Amino acid sequence: MESKKPILFEVYPNLEGKVPWISILTGIPSSVDRLTELENYLKLKDGEIYIKRDDKDHNIYGGNKLRKFEFIFGEALKKKKRGIITLGGIGTNHGAACAIIAKELDLKCELFLSLQPVTWHVQRSLLLYHYFGAKLHFTKMFEFGVLKSLLFRMFHPKYYLMSVGGSPLLGFGTHLGTIGFINAIFELKSQINEGILSEPDIIFVAAGSTGTAAGLTAGCKLLGLKTKVYPVNVSRDIVVNPKRLIKIANKSIKYLRKRDKSIPDTQVNKDDFNMIKGYLGSNYGVKTVKGQKAVDLVYELEGQKLGFKLETTYTGKTMAAMLEFLEKEENKSKKVLFWNTYNSNDLDTYLRETNFDFEKLPKKFHKYYAKKIFQCWQLADCPEDTRNKCPAYLNHEYRYWKVTVCKLGKDKQSTIKEKLSMVINLEDA
Repeated sequence: MESKKPILFEVYPNLEGKVPWISILTGIPSSVDRLTELENYLKLKDGEIYIKRDDKDHNIYGGNKLRKFEFIFGEALKKKKRGIITLGGIGTNHGAACAIIAKELDLKCELFLSLQPVTWHVQRSLLLYHYFGAKLHFTKMFEFGVLKSLLFRMFHPKYYLMSVGGSPLLGFGTHLGTIGFINAIFELKSQINEGILSEPDIIFVAAGSTGTAAGLTAGCKLLGLKTKVYPVNVSRDIVVNPKRLIKIANKSIKYLRKRDKSIPDTQVNKDDFNMIKGYLGSNYGVKTVKGQKAVDLVYELEGQKLGFKLETTYTGKTMAAMLEFLEKEENKSKKVLFWNTYNSNDLDTYLRETNFDFEKLPKKFHKYYAKKIFQCWQLADCPEDTRNKCPAYLNHEYRYWKVTVCKLGKDKQSTIKEKLSMVINLEDA
């Protein structure tokens, strides 16, 4: 496969060789789709909605992390490291991406995982981390995970420590991940120049560790775009806040200018973005009614046709914020871009190969399988040949009545929904 070097290196050739990088992405430039059904639903007036399909930027696991990893893993390999240490919640998508790419590059992977609400997504994520060769370490609190990962690094100097989400935290970590998203804006600018989309007024993006949003904001500033980034806070305030975004963005620009003085001497300030709060819910990883409704609405209108799904921790909450923004009369002429940071590739093949054997995981994680997360096929008592072909079979987030025209009669579907509501709250399903 021919590697595609960053467009940032093409615009600023002096950066090549001075900024560590390795080719990882297999689906770039990621496509941009227009969401016309959603535009019609919201009754926009000359407004336009686009989606940046980073969910397909890699052939195994798409999403925003891979753009960061091209630069972060590039540095790890340049420093001749044998493995990667990183951390997150027990269902972290960052952890899954790290395990997959570490295996691809023949590196060890150590994941320090802290508690978050137990869902089917968490259960399957733990199985997939193990399947792709990661070693799992449990830590009850996120702060303890930070300390444990630092201690592990102290005794394992040949391992590269990557902070949560691939973004710097409390002075620790590299800004290279953010440069991955400065490069992403240069990619987007090229697509604007080609007429694939209009220059957006606003980019909506999930802010879980701030690095992605900081890179997008810095990229827009460097290119002089009118576009304003709207990061939606879906994590802890300690890792998602305006001061942190500004600091990460400006340090990233400074890093690049140190290596190529022709890069504009500019700085990101508070007027270059608009951080949105109020969509996190009660805690990180906890589902919200608004987030779930946004996931379901967008899948029904656009996802089935275009082949993507949102989820309830990051992209669903971000979409909920965007929908409420566009429902306001004064915003119905805006041109907006939703930057999809969630993987859309099918991981069910790998999940099946685990045989759902959670006992292969470290014992501290076994308790997260004590809670029965019922699948709709269990409640409907679907025959094996039916459920194996059903898009909802291995997914707790998407019930069969949401994703497919089920052969079960309407009466039986209603009965199963009622039965399901006794097991879990449908608003949280």
